[in-house]
Amino acid sequence: NIVMWETNDWLQLSLVLVLFTVFSVDTMECECETGSKRMEKLHVTLDESTIDGRRVFVFGDVHGCYDELVDLLAKAEEVAPGKVLYISVGDLINRGPKSAEVVSLVRECGILAVRGNHEEILLKKKMSKTVQLAQKLTQEDINFLQNLPYTISVPSLNATIVHAGLVPGVPLAQQDLYALTFMRNVVKTDNGYMPYSETDQGLAWGSVWPGPEHVYYGHDARRGKDGIQRHEFATGLDTRCVKGGQLTGIFLDGAKEELSVPAKMTYYNK
Repeated sequence: NIVMWETNDWLQLSLVLVLFTVFSVDTMECECETGSKRMEKLHVTLDESTIDGRRVFVFGDVHGCYDELVDLLAKAEEVAPGKVLYISVGDLINRGPKSAEVVSLVRECGILAVRGNHEEILLKKKMSKTVQLAQKLTQEDINFLQNLPYTISVPSLNATIVHAGLVPGVPLAQQDLYALTFMRNVVKTDNGYMPYSETDQGLAWGSVWPGPEHVYYGHDARRGKDGIQRHEFATGLDTRCVKGGQLTGIFLDGAKEELSVPAKMTYYNK
């Protein structure tokens, strides 16, 4: 990987650290397991001065597929050299072979990201495998993951990025954080829609999302076996790279050009 890094000019010249100012952020204080407090950015809004003339490229769940991520970023750089603002839909980690390398690359190159359910699980250390992964991450990597927002909104492009989805009829500031990271479906009730993490009840949340903002999300690899999930006001980008599919991204402006690279192998098949 060191040789690749040194010989890829696009990584040296184009993926530079993005020093941006957040102009609209909802925050809350949380207790870390160490007992110290951190400030989590729940919802981040990027204005035009932050975007600074760059094309916004959102990509799907990486799950530790470092080599495929490098390939996809290189492909995007060919389209708009040095003029791309990258945003991940979350789940950078777990299941694939190089989670620590993915986090390091994303952090060091200033790629923006929202929090996925696998980042949530790791930070809460709910599974033994995530504890093992956490031991491989640097403190800078952990701090980076702890400060991932749950949503990123880009008003100039009428877009919101979230990992799992948004519940229709609920204002962004009132969205349930579990729904934002784990939801796949919604179930209709007398009081509106209820988030549901499985697919055996209700409907795909994106199919009933009314807009007008367009939501870009990941998480739903079950439906991702058929490729990008396309709804009128929602686009699902988890195309199962870690399971031998593809890693997919989309430019949010203009014709919304889609790019993808194939997985180099099947890393996880459960």
